[in-house]
Amino acid sequence: MSELSDEASESELLNRSLSMWHGVGQMICREELDVPLDLHTASSIGQYEVVQECIQRGELDLNKRNCGGWTPLMYASYIGHDTIVHLLLEAGVNVNVPTPEGQTPLMLASSCGNESVAYFLLQAQSWR
Repeated sequence: MSELSDEASESELLNRSLSMWHGVGQMICREELDVPLDLHTASSIGQYEVVQECIQRGELDLNKRNCGGWTPLMYASYIGHDTIVHLLLEAGVNVNVPTPEGQTPLMLASSCGNESVAYFLLQAQSWR
């Protein structure tokens, strides 16, 4: 691949970054990119299998806040990953833990228009 000039197009920059990601030219091997996800990250990007595995191991506090004060349920609610929210609710997470600013997962879901998530959270509040 030729060197990129200061006037490189967006597509050239994208292709360059993707080639680094995919390891073109043996710059990065695939195993180096295989980094395990933590529960908070997996919840925020919708990695159902990773969240399920974390729950099945039973080693983690599912209500644990990260350094930003958010729980996995907050991330899944805010982004709108209804399958992750449902999985966390079935595992017994606390639906009323607020962010440092006082927003509950229901408030986060509602503010982003995530109706199915808001429905799950409302149902969970009525069960407990």
